[in-house]
Amino acid sequence: MSDALELRFVDVYDPNGSGLMNEWVVSILRTEEPAIDDSIYHWVHVRDAESAKRILIENNVTGTFDLCGRRAWTQQMVIDEIKGLWARFQNTLGHSHTIESLSEVPSPAAVTYTGERRRPDLAPLHDALVGCGTDGWRPMTAMRVGLMECIAVSSEQI
Repeated sequence: MSDALELRFVDVYDPNGSGLMNEWVVSILRTEEPAIDDSIYHWVHVRDAESAKRILIENNVTGTFDLCGRRAWTQQMVIDEIKGLWARFQNTLGHSHTIESLSEVPSPAAVTYTGERRRPDLAPLHDALVGCGTDGWRPMTAMRVGLMECIAVSSEQI
């Protein structure tokens, strides 16, 4: 085992940064359609990634770990979620909500991806965090919260 800590961040998004997730949000806010691909992502908010990193550093953990979200997301699932959140935000600003727009429309997050899993092995990260006295690798930032943060940041810049 290495005597240093190496974290490989995979599919980490930052509402204040640039990246694929932010590009999708900007496209939708500009009423453009992002180019759709069939990639699978395991998104995790930068806050969760930085929290795990801080815990590992504070506990002098060494080794190499992959860090990503636990759940598989298709691009279309994320795009649909962004569109729904943006529409609700616009309806709120325009005082134009309807019964339908406020109803419990199922989130794309409720859809479970059933294709081939290609997620990095999170067991070593989980075990290292358990060894630090935590519950292990359990990202806390919900996708909707992170996407709303991306929308808020992007809407101020457009």
